[in-house]
Amino acid sequence: MIIKKVQDTIQNYFEDNSGVTGSNADFVAIAETENDVSAFLSEMSKSKTPVTIAGALTGNTASGLAFGGSVLSLEKLNKISEVKKIDNNEAVITVQSGARICDIKSKAQSESWMYPPDPTEKNAYIGGNISTNASGGRGFKFGVTRDYIKALKIVFSDGSYSFIERGKWFADKNGEIIFDTSNGKKHIVLPKYHLPVIKNAAGYYNYLNADLIDVFIGSEGTLCVIVEAVLKLIPHFKDAFGGIIFFENRDSSYEFVNKIKNLSKKTKEEKWENSVSAMSLEYFDRNALLMIKNDYPIIPANVEAGIMFEQDIYENNFDILMDKWIEIISSSGIDLGKVWFASNLAEQEEFRAFRHRIPERVNELVKKNKIPKVGTDFAVPEGKLPEIIDFCDKEFKKTGIFNLTFGHVGENHLHANIVASNKEEYEQCRQMYADIAQKAVELGGTVSAEHGIGKLKHVFLEKMIGEKGFKEMAKFKKSLDKFGILGQDNIFPKIYLF
Repeated sequence: MIIKKVQDTIQNYFEDNSGVTGSNADFVAIAETENDVSAFLSEMSKSKTPVTIAGALTGNTASGLAFGGSVLSLEKLNKISEVKKIDNNEAVITVQSGARICDIKSKAQSESWMYPPDPTEKNAYIGGNISTNASGGRGFKFGVTRDYIKALKIVFSDGSYSFIERGKWFADKNGEIIFDTSNGKKHIVLPKYHLPVIKNAAGYYNYLNADLIDVFIGSEGTLCVIVEAVLKLIPHFKDAFGGIIFFENRDSSYEFVNKIKNLSKKTKEEKWENSVSAMSLEYFDRNALLMIKNDYPIIPANVEAGIMFEQDIYENNFDILMDKWIEIISSSGIDLGKVWFASNLAEQEEFRAFRHRIPERVNELVKKNKIPKVGTDFAVPEGKLPEIIDFCDKEFKKTGIFNLTFGHVGENHLHANIVASNKEEYEQCRQMYADIAQKAVELGGTVSAEHGIGKLKHVFLEKMIGEKGFKEMAKFKKSLDKFGILGQDNIFPKIYLF
């Protein structure tokens, strides 16, 4: 274990992509082994010293930023095992929590396998991705991080540890789970609040008959420290192509997306080999596109929306699938001259750079203004997306504060970014976010679908589960973290712990 106490040497642990300032800690502990984590947590628990777990600090919600106490960095726990083939359709790879997503993907791909979750930030650590149940641009086809976690090795705040395998322990009808740890059995009872049955990363997982492993996924460093994970891999596609379609009318973009979603669903259900099956469907509004127009002059001046799609290819049917997409685009009344195609993997990477350039520009503005970013992470049920986008537009027009919206339209999950230039605007942005969150909940949605709640979104989560839900979460947390030292202020206010 490496301990750093000189403040000048630990300042890099006090900044992430949220724009939040004022982070501080008495010291930073850098674990060199999994045993270091166990011994350190045991010591901190005895002294009741708060512990904030730091990964790559690429998050947007300040969940990895400490405000007092200690920081536990997992940067040196970065081992990646060899790929182990299970059968022709599945393999596994064991990784420590400090392994970077880009390195895991590279290792898998070198052996023709794929780790499908595709978050924007490829330098993020897998531990952070698991802690927020991250997804990314290809979630439409491949789902979220949770879908690819086979097992977790976790350490609790008392220093005990447990190896949690998927399918081993489940909640009974009362939400009770009894499971094994290195210090005997633990008995927990899940909170009773209601969570929407859609893509969701807000609050502790408590769905009916919950698998224990899912309770720890998305817990944002508040229940345990994840030190190792066994990941599921699938065969990597042979090739891919895609396109970005520019629309002069936003409703036309919705109609096109719905057509592709319905066709992709039928392709999956009927197991068609030579039909459209989108890997990703991404949305960009006018402001998002115009923000990067200088980088990409191909963007039309009169654009109102953009849709980016990707199609993965596993057989020798590239030309057939490309023709299918062209046929659908043309039959939708779209001018092929307004479509930017990528016809191979190399060109596809340029599309991904295009998509990632938008949040990069937003983060540059946030750092320049030194005001925290206000970025929604809502998802709503099928058919409700146009309604909440229209609601957002009305809210934005009230203030005139710069804003842009982009995200995973295939999953009805968008990020509306409102960029304040001063503290007064920031307060207005927070109020707009609160109103948008309320609307998402009213529509049966969630206030966070992939980034989690962290320290910035308590008020929004409260709209989903109420103060009673916060109290239930605090009680549940303390059943696993007796003194409430882990990830204080993440997900719910720490006042409910004491």
